[in-house]
Amino acid sequence: MRIGLNRRGLALAKTAVFRVDAGPGIGMGHFMRCRTLALELVKRNWVVFFVGSGLTKELLCPGARRVNGVVNLIEFGPFKTAAEDSRALLGLVTDKLDLLVDCLVIDTYFYNREDYAFLQRFGRQRLPVLVIDDLASRDTPAQAVLNPNPLFSREPYERQKIPYIMCGEEYTLIRPEIAALRDRPYSDSGLIMITLGGGDVVAPMLRLLASVPEGLANRICVSVSGNCPLDAINEWISRDSTRRFLNTDSDRFPELLASSAFAITGGGTTLWETYCLGVPNLCLVWVDNQRQTSVVIKQQATSFLVDFAGQINQGLQSEMLSRGISFLKSGVEPDSEIRRRELQNQSASDVIRRDNTSFLIDNENGSSDDFISGILREFHNMSGQWQEMIRRQRALIDGGGASRCADIIEKMAWQPIDLLPSDWSRDFENWSA
Repeated sequence: MRIGLNRRGLALAKTAVFRVDAGPGIGMGHFMRCRTLALELVKRNWVVFFVGSGLTKELLCPGARRVNGVVNLIEFGPFKTAAEDSRALLGLVTDKLDLLVDCLVIDTYFYNREDYAFLQRFGRQRLPVLVIDDLASRDTPAQAVLNPNPLFSREPYERQKIPYIMCGEEYTLIRPEIAALRDRPYSDSGLIMITLGGGDVVAPMLRLLASVPEGLANRICVSVSGNCPLDAINEWISRDSTRRFLNTDSDRFPELLASSAFAITGGGTTLWETYCLGVPNLCLVWVDNQRQTSVVIKQQATSFLVDFAGQINQGLQSEMLSRGISFLKSGVEPDSEIRRRELQNQSASDVIRRDNTSFLIDNENGSSDDFISGILREFHNMSGQWQEMIRRQRALIDGGGASRCADIIEKMAWQPIDLLPSDWSRDFENWSA
């Protein structure tokens, strides 16, 4: 066991370093999932350091139920290039932390294959590198990879011969504040929660709020991060301040979400948190890196889906949702606004042609807004469908992903990684730590 450094001095501990991105343009999704894994390691007496730009000191402020006192923040970057970033990271691990690190966790879209190969070539310590990835769109030569998206295939990582692969719903990272509320009983008189993540989400949020009908029985909570421009959202709240309110307190968010009767979320971490809790929801996919979400919903019938990123809406259905969706489809969307589309992607077209699988709605005439409005008006009349949806959600995401990840990390041993000839052809300006 290595000697890890913490704020109290020297202590017998294993040490993990997390290189993670966060900030207004990126949001806090990378940070929050890393934080979930970090807190699980801290429970097991690890010392944890977070390294990255956008990780403001407010994340460590006293009194916040975050990482104060158990995770250390190291100011780092930002750098103009990934090469500068990865070299500075290895220098930090080698010099400032004196190689006393047992696992390096990297969660950033900034790095490419060259950066991971650099860490493998020039790391003087046999330091296991764990990459948190949700795209499988790049090679990641490393000792381990974690893709926390439910139902994601292991094949892209097996092809790369990564020794330790944590992939799919077994390893979905649910923060402990959410998992602790998993047994909260469901009530359809709770809040309607509307949240799209922690970045600057004003444009898609205003589009969504415009589709919320007046006179709903449930109170509506709009939850965004404090760094999001709030004037336009507050103007919408003020139109019915007794039934609508704004939340920017991330510490308060788990309790609000657990008390919700229905949630409208983006396709990222918060969606999986609603599944863990068992909250019926409508998911908006509005950025490309959330595409795996539509695959999950299609296969599991766990949410309604609106795809803004692809400029289409998909009301994905199974037998258990067919009656409710058919009602909404016939009662809300005029025939002139509904048509089947032939997509360029043949596999998507095949899915659409199957009975009781999906229907596509032309987004150009605002039919997505009608669909969202119809769901919110009618969800009280669909209790049978919601109960089945909740059952499927909770069966998919059980809240134990962080513990399973930590089990593997604690047993993980360094293994050599096969690099390509091209990885060795670069001299990296004769870099050495």
